[in-house]
Formats: sequence, structure tokens, C-alpha cells
Amino acid sequence: MALEEIILESRHLGTPEKLIVYTPERYSPLYSYPVLYVQDGDDYLALGRMATLLDSMIREKQLPDVLAVFLPVDKKKRTARYHPDGSEHLAYRRFLADEVVSYMDTHYSTDTLGNARTLIGESLGGVVSLFTALAYPHTFGQIACQSIAMDAELNRRVAETAFEVPLTVYLEIGNQETAVTSSRGQLNLVTTNEELREILQTKMATLVFETFEGDHTWGHWQTNIPRMLHALFG
Repeated sequence: MALEEIILESRHLGTPEKLIVYTPERYSPLYSYPVLYVQDGDDYLALGRMATLLDSMIREKQLPDVLAVFLPVDKKKRTARYHPDGSEHLAYRRFLADEVVSYMDTHYSTDTLGNARTLIGESLGGVVSLFTALAYPHTFGQIACQSIAMDAELNRRVAETAFEVPLTVYLEIGNQETAVTSSRGQLNLVTTNEELREILQTKMATLVFETFEGDHTWGHWQTNIPRMLHALFG
């Protein structure tokens, strides 16, 4: 495994942005690789231990060789970037779809088909993953959301979006996530995730919907990362 830290001067955000790129042990420029684009990158590395999980799953042939881009976020800017009404949300989506993808495709040996690019996130990171894929469906073909922090209004927007191309969507929700504290007040994520599932079943989407015993915390998300990756690449 190698983790390389890159600073990208973002035109869209007007700030230097850190990317942490994971390459698998057998990485070779002779092959092309699917890429995971991971929101809350620092948390997925530290709390999710995702680089270590990728290593072990690839070594045990549970997963093909993949690249991953961990995208850290300043917690003070998280809502502004991740929530669809946030002041930096549109610029952040453009940064992901235009600048980060272009950087990866230029500097690494990537599979450039949309279904070889997966957006991953938990909670509000799941929201930005979903809405970025809806805005750029030819760029990102897969989305994986752990405990996505949807509400009735965001679900309505998904319902009103025409899916131009097929998307693969992985959703998981804990059975205790009925009163999750957020900047929008308390959210019943069990209900909103079930509503989102029903909406996606009417769309051009391949849906995997999983539940777990537990609440809105990293202990569960970390445990479920292998299941999520199996669902996407199994």
C-alpha cells in the first residue's frame, strides 16, 4: 500500500485542497483501475481504517485492485460543501467532477468509465456523494452511502431528478437512527432512508439496501465497510 498526499489548487473553490491517494500493492501503469472517491477522507482513514481494509481485502482477493482518493474536509466548511443548500456545494461538486477526476485520470492509470468511479460517504458525506452523482451521472456511476442524512425536502429533489443513465446505489441504515441530531434539527433517518429506497426503486438505479443493529456512529460504519465494498465490487 502507498498513501500519497497531494495539494490541488482548486479553481472552483479558490483554495488549496488536500487529496490522499491510495494505490494498491500491485499497482502498475500497465493496467487501469476503478477509483473510489471518499468524502470525510480523514475520518475514513483514521476512524474507518479504510486503507488497511482495502489492503487486506485486495490481498485476500475479496476485492479487485482499486485506487482510492480520500478527500479531507475542514469540519467548519462541511455543511457549506456537503449540503445541497450550502454556500460552497455547487463549487465543491464541480471540484470533484472536474478537478479531482481530471487529476486522477491524468496522473494515475484509471478506468475512465463512469461505472468505474464510486463516490462514498457517511451521513452528510453520503448526501454530497448522491447529489454529485445526480449532477454528473456520466462521470460517477456508483454511490455508496452509510447512514445518508436525508430529509423530506432532499428526498423530494431526488424524486424530481430524471436519471439519464443507470446508477448503482448502496444504502445502509441502522435501526436506532430514528432521532439523529443535525444542523437541521433531529432527523429520523430510518424513515427518510426507507423513503429514498422507494424513490430509487422507481428510477434507473440498481439498489442495494442494507440495515444494521445500531446507531449513527463510526463503530458501525467501520464494521460495515467490507460489506459495502463487496456489494459494489463483489
